[in-house]
Amino acid sequence: MDYRRANRTYLYMIIATLVLVLLISYYYAVTGRSLSIFMDNLLCELVILLPTMAVVLLSGEKISHVIPMRGIKPASLVLTVGYLLALFPLVTLVNYISMFFVENMVSSISDEVLAMPMWKMILSMGLIGPFIEEIVFRGVIFHSYKKTGRIVGSIILSSVLFGMMHLNFNQFAYGAVMGVMFCLLVEATGSVLSSFIAHALFNTIEVIVMYTASGTVGEADVVVENVVGDHSTLEFLAFYLVMSVIFTTAAFYIVRKIADIQGRTEYYNYIRKSEKQGYKLITVPLVIAIVISVAYMCFVAYISNYTY
Repeated sequence: MDYRRANRTYLYMIIATLVLVLLISYYYAVTGRSLSIFMDNLLCELVILLPTMAVVLLSGEKISHVIPMRGIKPASLVLTVGYLLALFPLVTLVNYISMFFVENMVSSISDEVLAMPMWKMILSMGLIGPFIEEIVFRGVIFHSYKKTGRIVGSIILSSVLFGMMHLNFNQFAYGAVMGVMFCLLVEATGSVLSSFIAHALFNTIEVIVMYTASGTVGEADVVVENVVGDHSTLEFLAFYLVMSVIFTTAAFYIVRKIADIQGRTEYYNYIRKSEKQGYKLITVPLVIAIVISVAYMCFVAYISNYTY
């Protein structure tokens, strides 16, 4: 599957997602009942997965070619956990910075999440969601882009689209950052399985924190909004900036070590020195998808600020 098909696939995903939003809104308007967050999450993941699988099957290409699922050595698996944990300061920093401008979307659904059994939300947000999203973004889209030889561009664009797929600026910000780091992990291992493990672990930790410290996540944006410009806030951000530099540097070291263990020592040189084949990753369908996504994200931000 080439980059043109990948871009059309992303447009199909965006359209399908917005159609789903309209259908859910219509269902609520007619019945007065809302879907459970478990069902809502499941439907949102399916409208990402189904268009992608349809395009892959119609392309005639083997699924294993666009979604590499090779085995990972035990040492690499352990380091993958360490890699994910090392990313938390960076993700936290980006998340809090975004909260100066937009609402924390995770905290906005915390009441709905906490109304469900924890195991259901771990299944939904910790396993099903990451599995589908890694198949689609680090699998199909990223590997379709890689065929152009623009490895760095493929990493950045697929990560931006991953963040944008959440259709809100808060999750877009740290989602794009995580997307880049997950792409590096996939390149180091040669397997989407590694990014799934990291993604699943991150989301599962997030769910567990919401249940065991309910209110902490929700109070975070209140802290940021109420003390903007306060010295303590600047100290907090400075602390996480320093921690992000230290732990992200450690993460780069870990991912390189994983590449060595997996026998992919050419990993970094391949990313930096890969030959371009003259293709441009941006196409008209992708531009349309991005415009639609950004417009919807602006709408969500406006509604959130208006009703907050």
